[in-house]
Formats: sequence, structure tokens, C-alpha cells
Amino acid sequence: MQNTFVIAIFVTIIGLTFLGTIILNLLAIVYILSTRDKTTFSMLVVNLAVADIIHAVGIIFFTSTLFTRSWIFGEFGCKFSLTIDVLCTVVIVYTVAALSIERYIDARSILPAKFRSIITVGLLVLIWTLGLLLPYPFIFYTHLSEAADIFNYNASKTSTKAILVYSCQSYLTEKELLVHEILLYITAFIIPYSVIVAFSLKLLKFLRVWVKRKEQLTRASVTRKRTRGVKLVLCIILSFLICFTPFWTFKFYTRFIVDENVVRRPLLQRILSYLHLLVVLINHFEGILNPLFFIVLTERFCLTFSKRRERNSRLIETRSSVRVTNGRKKPAKLSLTSTRTAQNKQLNGLLLLNNNNNHSENSSGTPVMPEPL
Repeated sequence: MQNTFVIAIFVTIIGLTFLGTIILNLLAIVYILSTRDKTTFSMLVVNLAVADIIHAVGIIFFTSTLFTRSWIFGEFGCKFSLTIDVLCTVVIVYTVAALSIERYIDARSILPAKFRSIITVGLLVLIWTLGLLLPYPFIFYTHLSEAADIFNYNASKTSTKAILVYSCQSYLTEKELLVHEILLYITAFIIPYSVIVAFSLKLLKFLRVWVKRKEQLTRASVTRKRTRGVKLVLCIILSFLICFTPFWTFKFYTRFIVDENVVRRPLLQRILSYLHLLVVLINHFEGILNPLFFIVLTERFCLTFSKRRERNSRLIETRSSVRVTNGRKKPAKLSLTSTRTAQNKQLNGLLLLNNNNNHSENSSGTPVMPEPL
């Protein structure tokens, strides 16, 4: 009962995380594409948002195994789920590393914008190529295996029943899988994390100098936009480190440190299963934090959508007034305008009459005195 309750809470939270990831990242992508912003920073943010959306699809495969003892997506589902897991992990970590490098180059003003765009496009192609190469063993050496699972099906636990359970297995040996995991740790963890930490420290140093010398840097044309971009990248890096570090730590602990005999203990196995759920939840929560930081720390984002909302509201009001007019009902604005027009005509008539009287008096030789205020 307790296990079912924990799983229900986990599925609810991770389901909301899935919806939030899809909606917020699509919102960020639509905003960037609508503004036609083709800077290197915007290209990397869009790439990160696409990777977060694809990574969120893996939630469907993971949560289904919590309710069913068997794999229900077939052999293609095995290959697809494992592939997108490795692919998106690699793309996300290297995109964050590329963002840290791009902001450092922008802060130093090392390269012109044209060369930076060309380098960024080539870097994105390289990142996705590497992301597709690393899950190679899962694409070609994974198959669907079936086995008999025996479980108790009545309350007294005196009767058992055997059913066929499907699971994803690999044709590779244990040694080959170990070599692949070590390669994955070096390529997707040690190298990009080192780059991220090194350039994050450099960006923090730049930000500290800008804050201390704010007046002098303003004269030196260091814009507010550049400082805001550095803060955004540092927030993305911080959220990435918080969300992905527990995942890699837990995976390293269960793969290389914990003994298999220890894992088979019921209490430790239950604790590790709960930790696994928590780590997966934190890992996918990164897909919500990135677009949230982008929305909060991008000043033009809020202004653009507020202007569009006002424009849409005005368009709706105009259409409603046109529909009422076509239905032979004058809106309040039109009636007010007609009333003012009638009053203006009446006032003009009085003024015209007054001018005629003045003209007649002038013609008779009587002086015209100005009226008192």
C-alpha cells in the first residue's frame, strides 16, 4: 500500500513536470522564432529547448514500467527509449557547455558575430552527431526478452501464478557494456562538466567585475543586455548541475560501488528504488527550470507577449462592435460619438447666429464690446 501511494505521488508530480516541460519550452521556441532572433545565444537556447522536449518523452516509457511488470512498447520501444535517453543527455550537457563558452566569447568580444554564428551551427551538428553515436550499442544490440514471473495473486499468499514478463536486454557481454558505460561517463560527464565549471568561474569573475565597476563600464558601452545574458546562462548552468549531478552520482554508485549481494537485500533494494524515483524526477525537472529562467530574465519576452495580448484584446473588441453594428444595435462608443457630434452642431449653430448679430451691429455703427468671461 505504501509503495502504491509513493508511485501515485511520483506519477502525479512527474506528469505535471512533463506538461510543464512541453508547454514552457514550446513557448520559448515560438517566442524566439517569432522575433527572428538569429544570434548564437538564441540558437543554443532553441537547441536546449528541443532537447528538453525530446527528453521529456522518456517519462512515458519510464512511468509505464511502474504499473506493469512487463515492457509493453515492444523491441522498437526498447531501442527508442534507450536511444533518446542517451541522446538527449549528451545534447543537453554539451549545449549547456556551449552556452558557457558562447557567453565567455561574448564578454571578451573575441570573435565577430558572423564567425560566431558559423561556429555555433557547426558545433550543433557535432553535438547531435555525438549524441547519435554514443547510443550505438542500444540501437543495434538491444532485443526484447521474455521470462516467467511468479507472484502471489490472492490475499492469503498461498497461491501463485506465473505470467510472461518482457524486458529489454542486450546482446553485448557484461564487459562490453562496462566499457561502453565508462566511455559514456568520460564523454558525457567528465569532459563537459569540466568545461562548464571552468567557464562558469570565468563568467562569475566577469560578472563580479561588472558589478564593482558599473559606472565605468556604462561609459565603456557594456550593455545591460550582456549582463542579463550572463546571468541567464549562469542560472541555466546552476539548474543543470543541481538536476543532473544526482543522476550521474546515483548511476555511478549503483554500477561501480554497490555490491550485487548488497543490492539484493529487501530493505536496501526498496531504498534504492525510492532514490531512483527521486533522481529521475529531479533530472526531468531541469526541463522546466530552463524556460522559466528564460522567461523571467528576458525582458523583451514579457513585453512582447503583453503587447500581443493587448493587440488581441483590441481586435476582439473591434470585431464585437462590428458584429453588434451589423445586428442593427449601435454600441456605446458610437452613441457617445453621435451625441457629441449633435452637441457640436448645435454649438456651431449658436456661434454662427452670434456672428451674424455682431455683423449686423457693426454695420449700424454700434461698437461691439467683448463679453465678460
